[in-house]
Amino acid sequence: MPKLKPEEIENRRREIIEAARACFLRNGFHQTTTDEICHEAAITPGGLYHYFGSKEEIISAVIEDTTRATVADLTATAEASGDMRSAVQALSSLFFEWARNPEIDNITRLHVEIWAETLRNEKLAEITRGSRAMRRQWLESLIQKAKSEGVYSEQVDPRGLADLTMAIFDGLRLGRLLWKDDFDVDGALQSLLLMQTGRLTNGANVTVDQKEARSAGGARAR
Repeated sequence: MPKLKPEEIENRRREIIEAARACFLRNGFHQTTTDEICHEAAITPGGLYHYFGSKEEIISAVIEDTTRATVADLTATAEASGDMRSAVQALSSLFFEWARNPEIDNITRLHVEIWAETLRNEKLAEITRGSRAMRRQWLESLIQKAKSEGVYSEQVDPRGLADLTMAIFDGLRLGRLLWKDDFDVDGALQSLLLMQTGRLTNGANVTVDQKEARSAGGARAR
């Protein structure tokens, strides 16, 4: 193989990652062969293994690349909003848009397959944890900044809210994928909006358990 410049190597790696992503989304992680990735990327098997040692390395690169792109999109949305209150509203709208997007089902199918594989493959599990940690750290930092500017209550635990937000998003994706029309995405999102804006319950009807949960959250935040 002729010697390539660093930027040419990086461009070729990205082409392979994009080709692999397309194959994984179309056929799934396990069903995709390296030959299919080579065909999609217009590269020989020998050329492919010059950049990646195994299919496991390719899926790891796809996960890491997707995470960086997601964080970049979120950052761009937040920075274009002007202030933190507007940023939180813009990101909430983006969250709702993603949850309603039919194309997200293929991404969720791939993620379910990867999550299952991480139960048997510690190296892949480590990559997946790192990807999640990167997204959570970004969201936690945003929540902390919003809290310092008075958008969120002093009782809010930034890490806890970041974990909850990510879990809700994953749950919405799984719900629409697994239960299809029996899962009311719009109704769930509307309920989430009521929760976010403090309109889910009447103040007089707050139970003891809810008060204790609030107190526990406040103690953890301190």
